[in-house]
Amino acid sequence: MPTSHELAAMVGRIIVFGFVFVLSAGLYAMFYALGRLFEKPWLVRISYLFALAQALAAAGMIFTGYLDAFWTRLIAFSAIAYLFIPQGMWWVVTTFHAEEEHAHEEVFHGYRPR
Repeated sequence: MPTSHELAAMVGRIIVFGFVFVLSAGLYAMFYALGRLFEKPWLVRISYLFALAQALAAAGMIFTGYLDAFWTRLIAFSAIAYLFIPQGMWWVVTTFHAEEEHAHEEVFHGYRPR
């Protein structure tokens, strides 16, 4: 049975790894979207650094040995899945808006209000 200080250290480590995981995932998505939106490849490359930080935070949580199998599998699945979410959402948004723009042009046949 761990002492209260050991337990506090374990919980603290998991909280820090969890915070870094969530923050890095959000910054990855933000920098990826900004890089694509403004056509700045250097922002997209920076986003991959945050994806790496997110993966390392997930590995940190998994390899602490504090979590049972369910949580380690859930964290691993989440980390792997989230590596593809920003690219997938970018595709969804651009495809949706391209179709919307095409439909708008068909309705107005080049008409532009003054």
